[in-house]
Amino acid sequence: MISEPKMQSHASFASEVTMSPHGENQSDSDDDMTKKKPLSFSEKSITIASQKNSDHLSSGAPSLVERNGSIDDMTKKGWKSKLGVKSKALLKKYWFLLGLAFVILLATQFPDVARKGGYVHAEWSIKWGAVIVIFLISGLSLRTKILAQTILRVRLHFLIQVVNLILIPSFVFGLVILLLKAHVPLSSLLLIGVVIAASTPTTVSSNVVMTKNAKGNEASALMNAALGNVLGIFVSPALVSTFQTPLLDATPEDESASQVGGVVDFASVLKQLGLTVLVPLVIGQAIQWMFTEKVAKIKEKCRLSDVSSVALLIMVWSVFSDAVYSGSFSAVTAKDIVIIAVINAVFYITFSLTCLLLARLPLPKFINTPDWIKRLRYSREDTVAVMYCGATKTVAMGVPLINVLYQNGDPGTIGVLSTPLLLYHVEQLILGNIEVELLKKWVLAGQKSHKDVLPTSTLDQTYSEKVAEEYDDNKLSRE
Repeated sequence: MISEPKMQSHASFASEVTMSPHGENQSDSDDDMTKKKPLSFSEKSITIASQKNSDHLSSGAPSLVERNGSIDDMTKKGWKSKLGVKSKALLKKYWFLLGLAFVILLATQFPDVARKGGYVHAEWSIKWGAVIVIFLISGLSLRTKILAQTILRVRLHFLIQVVNLILIPSFVFGLVILLLKAHVPLSSLLLIGVVIAASTPTTVSSNVVMTKNAKGNEASALMNAALGNVLGIFVSPALVSTFQTPLLDATPEDESASQVGGVVDFASVLKQLGLTVLVPLVIGQAIQWMFTEKVAKIKEKCRLSDVSSVALLIMVWSVFSDAVYSGSFSAVTAKDIVIIAVINAVFYITFSLTCLLLARLPLPKFINTPDWIKRLRYSREDTVAVMYCGATKTVAMGVPLINVLYQNGDPGTIGVLSTPLLLYHVEQLILGNIEVELLKKWVLAGQKSHKDVLPTSTLDQTYSEKVAEEYDDNKLSRE
């Protein structure tokens, strides 16, 4: 047994141990430690910190101020790098428009280089060479099966050619007649030149290039470029001859555009189209059919679509060199050029929107639209081809046509008549390349969502059934 005094002593000891953390003696000892330790620690820390700081500075390492300065420099470099990246992105996106401005400036300063009969003999090296390059690349890019199927798409071809060779010329002719009778303060020769520009067929190459860049149906654009220029050999002179008498009757002033002085050499134009369009296309198709995989790799590596765009810029350079050398712009005032430029821009936008509406008939969501109306709508890829082939006009046939039909007139008359077409050519390239980015996003959005309404008629069915499969299987080559 434990005695009572011992139990009390043990209890008192336990109570002291238990209460010591909150007891008076323990708190006194803690206060003493807190008074002593911070003092000794701060002295040591100051000594160590001063030694490290002196060693840090003596070793040449940057101080805090210097480090803040370096951070500012890094921030500036970051902004510069971001600015450089954005500049490169804009340059990559709009390099064609910058190139267009450059070649026009080059033509105005040095017209002898790229004009017909000039230093580079543009009538052969450019008028033939650049077109051959464009259609050779088109032949290398297109699948033979898709191109063959596109030939049978009669309804699509009919729509494009009717818009380009009938609706647009008739609309412009009627509008110009009204302007002439209203005695607008604008040269009558320029207005007649506007009608001639509207009567020409679609372009031979730029519509194909822009359709391709916008992810549209390149095969349809290619077929209608060739078809339109073949039809234009016969239709365009007939339209100009038909419109000429009413235009001259409505002209309030006596200007020298009254006599048709020649006939169009159909055989020569057909020969040139065959050698510059059909032959390169067939050769490209043969190479693409025999070496499909190698051609796809070369196309991606060499960026053949950009090569086509460069060839197109070279053609514009030659066209403007001829215009500057012949004095086409010297007989026209700056005011007239501005007015014609505005009219051309309105025309191109109007024609493009008209093609868009005709190809993609608006279907109200709250109305149960019949299937036969839905079948009249074209895919987004086809719509891009309709817009570019329907709204564009060619200089390659327009300028020679003016020279042939008005060869008895003075050079100044021919220059004035050619001015609206030359301006329209530049504006359709500028506006068309702006459209490329918008239409490209629209087409890709439709391909991703799979909500696009594709044509289902018998003649227009083949391409639409294959487009998604071709896009997935040959995505790199379509890029």
